[in-house]
Amino acid sequence: MDIIDQYHGLIVRDRIKFTGELLDKASRLRIIVRAGSGLDNIDVEKASSKGIKVVNIPHTVADSVAELTIGLMIMLSRKLYRAVDSMKKGEWIKNQLMGTELRGKKVGIIGVGNIGSRVARLAHAFGMKPLLNDIISLSEEFVKQVNGEVVGLYELLTQSDFVTLHVPLTKQTEKMISEKELKLMKRTSYLINTARGRVVDHDALYKALIEGWIAGAALDVYEVEPPIDLKLLRLENVICTPHIGAQTEEARRRASIEAVQIAVDYLLSYFCEKVSEVK
Repeated sequence: MDIIDQYHGLIVRDRIKFTGELLDKASRLRIIVRAGSGLDNIDVEKASSKGIKVVNIPHTVADSVAELTIGLMIMLSRKLYRAVDSMKKGEWIKNQLMGTELRGKKVGIIGVGNIGSRVARLAHAFGMKPLLNDIISLSEEFVKQVNGEVVGLYELLTQSDFVTLHVPLTKQTEKMISEKELKLMKRTSYLINTARGRVVDHDALYKALIEGWIAGAALDVYEVEPPIDLKLLRLENVICTPHIGAQTEEARRRASIEAVQIAVDYLLSYFCEKVSEVK
């Protein structure tokens, strides 16, 4: 990134960390567009202090992440990973693979924004009851459409058969699911995280899974990516994927096109204003 000072606009995904030190070198930079949802790889406060606009476009990847979330629910409830793995090994363990249906189950959705709201709609289509929790007010029309119920975190954790996380990583949400919260969940419930790894305390989750506080977990995101400590991922009741929530052709295309449009429009406006000032 030694040439960052040559650019007025950047379109990024999540691999490069835009630290304050790096942004200090970006003398010409006016806008960073994150082609996706999270902004935790960008020092937004530092960027703002330097007059750099930071934009993300979470709606472009929402369908892909929501579909993966539902897919992980199905994998957990039907023990699909174990079923496929055993068949490839030449085993026939049908009697060990009794599953449950999604229909009639309660799904607790923490964070009901672009992705969480889509999860609610898909879950409703499966006949599930969405329990909704967010720091902002949800429209009564939406809640009614998904046959949902707005609840507090305690009620969501104690009543849900599935708990799925769709919140950004902030100081407030970091490790928001820890020992205390996991002990509130039902022993038959599952935790799904397709948001950010550090929203969950992985040491507490490991303890919860080996001691049977909850039935299982599905993770697409991790505290460190790629993960270094694999003890959690190797548990039989854990399904893990390598941060593929937005890894679809459609999501990548939508995000790329909109990111370019935002960057070009902003820079055209910025330079037109500068020209007007000179005149």
